[in-house]
Amino acid sequence: METIAGKDEWGIVVRLLPAGWQEQARETKAFRRVRYTQTPEELLRLLLFHAVNSGGLRETVAQARVAGIATMSMVGLFKRLRTSGAWLGWMAAELCRGMREELRLPSGLRPRVIDSTTLQGPASQGTEWRLHYTLDLMTLACDWHALTDAHGAEALERAPVGAGDVLLADRNFLRPAGVRAVRRAGGHVLVRLRWCHPALLDRRGRKLAALTLARRLRVGAVGDWPAWLADPEGAPIAGRVVALKLPAPLARQAERRAARCAEKKSRKLDRRSLQAAHYVLLFTTLPAERLDAPGVLALYRFRWQIELAFKRHKQILRLGRLPHKDPRAAQAWILAKLVVALLLETLYRNAVALSPWGYRLEPPRPSEAAA
Repeated sequence: METIAGKDEWGIVVRLLPAGWQEQARETKAFRRVRYTQTPEELLRLLLFHAVNSGGLRETVAQARVAGIATMSMVGLFKRLRTSGAWLGWMAAELCRGMREELRLPSGLRPRVIDSTTLQGPASQGTEWRLHYTLDLMTLACDWHALTDAHGAEALERAPVGAGDVLLADRNFLRPAGVRAVRRAGGHVLVRLRWCHPALLDRRGRKLAALTLARRLRVGAVGDWPAWLADPEGAPIAGRVVALKLPAPLARQAERRAARCAEKKSRKLDRRSLQAAHYVLLFTTLPAERLDAPGVLALYRFRWQIELAFKRHKQILRLGRLPHKDPRAAQAWILAKLVVALLLETLYRNAVALSPWGYRLEPPRPSEAAA
């Protein structure tokens, strides 16, 4: 039987959920009829239990039965997981809405983050898959993902792109083929630059180095220079280099990170890596009339916040081990992990900013008050 403490703790979780979450279960058809679970609350509890449980479907249903959460077969849980992605995505977006700054972009632009992480499949002893995914920054919903083997490279051209999409990505994604594919689809890219970046050209077709341009900047100043990404298969791709010089304390911190990274990989630290640590260097195809240089830097900052969040999720919630091969089940599992992470963050933030117990107190019901 479930303990009283377990019931009390789940009651706190329910108080953190966004308004209308039960109605959304029916609207998104995650909860259709009473069978194994009597209410959307029971279904959600089972899905989140599976997300934080280190075992697979078999272990989840066994432990859920013992804990008194729900009695359901493996097949039943698998089916409900596959149909709950939209519901879980809605909850994740609502939970996140109060935690992040609102993006302010020109009409017609849709910011998305693309990234990848390595995953271990069921019964795997080593890295087996790489999960490629994109997150819509306006809703924080995972709107696309693909599983490849461990050798599947990070590439912008993997993701479907629509007109107005702006793909935010880290340094590994800057390749002419990927940028070309995004531009042909009507989208734009916003990518971090290494000091040893792919060939960029100036107006006269001469090679330019982003680090050389950035050295002209003083702390607090923003640089913005036209640049063209050389494309071996066609005309150079028009874009801009946007740069910012970091304050001294942050620059020293970045230098230490670069040194640790080189040491970890047993490489000699290049002096240009230390110099580049003093700057944020970006390449974007967004024209200046659509988004100015400060706006480009502000937009890219959201990508870094998402990366930090997923690092925490992978460490705390074991996102690195995917228990499902079915794409719909895998996506719902990822979103369930995200809901759990956002609930925890909501609880911690409330505890720091509002009250030490971390959730809103509800007035007693008439029967409880009388007792």
